[in-house]
Amino acid sequence: MTKRESKSPIKNLPVRQPGQSTRERFAALFDDEIMPYFLAVVVTFSMALWEWARYSIKSPPQPWTMTILLVVAVLVLIIRIRKTIPLARQLKLGAIGEEAVGQFLDEKLRPMGCQVFHDILGESFNVDHIVVGPTGVFAIETKTHSKPLKGLCNVKYDGVNIAVNGATPDRDPVVQAKAEAKWVSDLLEQSTGRRFFVQPIVLYPGWYVETTKPNVDVWVLNDQAVPTFIKNTRNHQLSPEDISLISFHLKRYVISRDQQAK
Repeated sequence: MTKRESKSPIKNLPVRQPGQSTRERFAALFDDEIMPYFLAVVVTFSMALWEWARYSIKSPPQPWTMTILLVVAVLVLIIRIRKTIPLARQLKLGAIGEEAVGQFLDEKLRPMGCQVFHDILGESFNVDHIVVGPTGVFAIETKTHSKPLKGLCNVKYDGVNIAVNGATPDRDPVVQAKAEAKWVSDLLEQSTGRRFFVQPIVLYPGWYVETTKPNVDVWVLNDQAVPTFIKNTRNHQLSPEDISLISFHLKRYVISRDQQAK
């Protein structure tokens, strides 16, 4: 059978999994930042070993040049590894957080009639989770932060700014969540011809979140509070037909986007 005469037997293609982008970035981190230098060490080590073998049998040239190159390559590799490890730890923590949140959302929200999509790719970003249900559409940005061993672990939100144990994040999560929600709303309008409101959510799994201002545009919550907030909101309710329409177009977009990336 020729290639043109065959096709995949799988009709219902899978969508992306929680944390998939972060795992892909984690894998690429070592491919891009570590492997070239590791290979340089392997090559120079092999060449130095060969030169020492020639030296031991009194066969020139001398091995010192290659040995110096090997030392330099090893030092550069060590520096790259030390610089990469913190980012690798951060990516690993982020992936674990997204996976745990994704599993939690699936478990809690699907019985409520919600559809949950994970790791939806844009051009240079991703939306961690999109929830489509009877009470509306929600775009969730997960922020997984390590916690101190002792003392308070709280996130404070005044309706504009977020402080994590008193520290301001380098990248404003509120602005990020708003931009992602708008992108989802624009995407749905382009694919369905209708404008749907998308509620932005910033989620801090495992942290105590304190919001000092009511009726905020962006919800800042921990994972345990998300199902209750989604269940109780009444501002943008959807019919079963709307849920099916939005879910169909989101799934089609995710599959198409993945195919283009391959």
